[in-house]
Amino acid sequence: YFGDHVKIGKMEAEALLSGIMLDTKNFVMKTGVRTFEAAAYLRKQGADTVEVRKLFSNSMDDYQKKTRLVASAEIYRGCAIASGEYSEDIKLIAPQAADELLGINDVIASFVMYEYDGGVSFSARSMGLMNVQVVMEALGGGGNSTTAGGRVGDSDPESVRQQLIGVLDAYFEK
Repeated sequence: YFGDHVKIGKMEAEALLSGIMLDTKNFVMKTGVRTFEAAAYLRKQGADTVEVRKLFSNSMDDYQKKTRLVASAEIYRGCAIASGEYSEDIKLIAPQAADELLGINDVIASFVMYEYDGGVSFSARSMGLMNVQVVMEALGGGGNSTTAGGRVGDSDPESVRQQLIGVLDAYFEK
């Protein structure tokens, strides 16, 4: 989009390509012809897809924490609900777990909750069949239709889980 007179370096091309990959969930969501044209341009400018992929890698410890979060999930009305305890990197792991849960058959949305700073925080994801923003707004959060989050202060995970179930029931009854 810059024109032929602008040249960018390999590092800049990889940074831009990583942003595209993150925003489109590896070219799955909200992609069009122009998305692929931009990616092709960045490849021509030297972006290495293997190096970009490495930017998204995790440590073994983080991977195991994410896997435990995913394994803790229960399915309720087509929604995967997982719960985890606080860890130093939970704010990074919870969204990854929420994304991972969308890969399970018949899961239309995922909600990962975790204890944080005296309350319970959420990371919510959808592939577009459910508006997770509406659900998170009902719990004091926000976001957009496919990516949302929130926090319920001064509460425990079980009572917040029950609140979430009530909000999901109301959502599906509409």
